Amino acid sequence: MNSQHHYRVLIVTYAHWEGLSRLPALLHEAGCEISVLGVPDSFPTYSRFVKHQFISPNDVDAVVADLNVHLQGQKNKYDWIVIGDDPLLYALEKRRNEAWVKAIFPTIVGNRGIDFITSKSVFIQHCQKEQIVVPDFDLCSDFDELRAAGERLGYPIVLKDAQGFAGLAVHIVENEAALSKIHLQQQVIAQRFIYGRLASAAAIYREGKPIAWFSYYRSRTWGDLGPSAAIEFKVFPEIEKLLTQLGNLSGFNGLCGIDFIEQEETGQLVLLEQNFRPTLTMDLGRRVGVDFSKAIRILLNMDTSNGNHMPMQKEVRKNIVPLFPQDVFRAIDAKDHRGLLKWLWYPLWWREMRWAEPFIMFLNLRHIILKLRGDKKVSTGRFV
Repeated sequence: MNSQHHYRVLIVTYAHWEGLSRLPALLHEAGCEISVLGVPDSFPTYSRFVKHQFISPNDVDAVVADLNVHLQGQKNKYDWIVIGDDPLLYALEKRRNEAWVKAIFPTIVGNRGIDFITSKSVFIQHCQKEQIVVPDFDLCSDFDELRAAGERLGYPIVLKDAQGFAGLAVHIVENEAALSKIHLQQQVIAQRFIYGRLASAAAIYREGKPIAWFSYYRSRTWGDLGPSAAIEFKVFPEIEKLLTQLGNLSGFNGLCGIDFIEQEETGQLVLLEQNFRPTLTMDLGRRVGVDFSKAIRILLNMDTSNGNHMPMQKEVRKNIVPLFPQDVFRAIDAKDHRGLLKWLWYPLWWREMRWAEPFIMFLNLRHIILKLRGDKKVSTGRFV
């Protein structure tokens, strides 16, 4: 590691997403000094590895404005600015013509990359042009187009807004009667429903080139369209080509995740979407030989001793890895009493809890108690 340079990373956050709380520990292990700028009480601010905190009002545009002022006041530039959530990416996209936004947006291909990152309709169209396998789709701006899409694609049909996250902008419509109740306010993507097994990959890109990744089945999810609650590692040989194609289109730089389906009949991988921000499984790769803290050092040119070579994912025996606290919340909502009791009586699962981050651990336990009491504020949208 280069000891002459003090590597500084700024995490910028607006959404109260628990998954982002895993990033400070990874950055600390990589040898970075970590600062956080964002709303009060965001999950990363509870990390014991964060050195500096800069608090903004609880408004996404205020966070963006404060970020602009903060960056102008810095004598020493940050080595990496991590935009931690989708609402922030969308807010920055609105100011894309400002020089400072262009400088920090995580793409090297300008407006083309920004559109690819922030618009699901642009994303799926570009993927189709590059012959990446995606679900058959139509873009629909009115009900007549939507009805025609339902007739062509068949039911159930998947509807997606151009922008959205955590499954909140995705709807599965079972039949024509349910479709008739849809009121379009903007263009949507109508997709053919693909039957198969949900899977994902976590990856790190360096200027459009994937430098480390690992993949897994999403064995359990918190809600049909919600975040992963348990995973099963799986090597998909096709992933490297897919990640490379996506990197060529986005020019992305940083941590991300991709979601896909292993088609039931053919075993073919069908791409669903790419999340251009850190995901909640980012710290699990070392269990299959892919250490993202080492990849971060390569990303930031901190360590060139390995020639930018990262080990490939190792095959492991089938084993379900539960995620904390997501799987606890899933069990509560699903009334899965057996699954909930496992967290109490199965010591092997205890290692999945956040012992290295006591304040985050306490915060998650508090949310679990609130959930058990029936507090509806503890929703899937906070735990991606």
